[in-house]
Amino acid sequence: MTVRESPATALDAAIEQVVGDLAVLRHDHLSGLLPPERAALAAVHRDLVAAEGAVAYHRNVLMRLSSGSYRVDAPLLDRLRRTVHDLAQATAARDRLQEGVAAALEAVKAAAPAPAPADEELTPRDFAALLSLAGGGTMREHLLTHRVSVRTVQGRLVELPAFQRLEAHGLVTRDTARALTVGQPVALTDTGRTALLGTRRSPAMAAPVPARPAGAWPAPARHH
Repeated sequence: MTVRESPATALDAAIEQVVGDLAVLRHDHLSGLLPPERAALAAVHRDLVAAEGAVAYHRNVLMRLSSGSYRVDAPLLDRLRRTVHDLAQATAARDRLQEGVAAALEAVKAAAPAPAPADEELTPRDFAALLSLAGGGTMREHLLTHRVSVRTVQGRLVELPAFQRLEAHGLVTRDTARALTVGQPVALTDTGRTALLGTRRSPAMAAPVPARPAGAWPAPARHH
């Protein structure tokens, strides 16, 4: 897991096992690149991180007040009671959000497509996008408009929804270590290359062998 400026949550490791690096999830959420289930997960996780920060704040206040640096009197006891109350409320809110994150994570798992779709599951547009990206491509965010586009090495524009479907199926991958404004290289995965070859070799695309009529003489052997 990567180093974070914000407080970690108890579900971070479980989320990263399903969706990958959380920093990339947050960036893609802000860029509008996520499907609905992942966008919902990113939003509720953001709220959970803020709730964890509130719990940490009230806990630190309680530790400071009870550290022995203050004289024990009625005002201190009032502050302690208020802080304990605030900490209890923050913890309850954190726990509710944690349940929401767990539910959103299950929704992402349920919505995840098969990693290796059958050839018939690829639409003609999916196949065209996969074929055009066989030589590679780049996903880039425009500095001024913030619009995200995917282009092949030949400069052909690939429809973003089609690319997202290919990415969700595990057929293409992009280098998320690079910033979108710089350009993230796109390539086919092993699954994508297999799907592409499988589609090219589809029996429906092969020339049919003419049937021999019943009772016909055997065809003469060819001489090489």
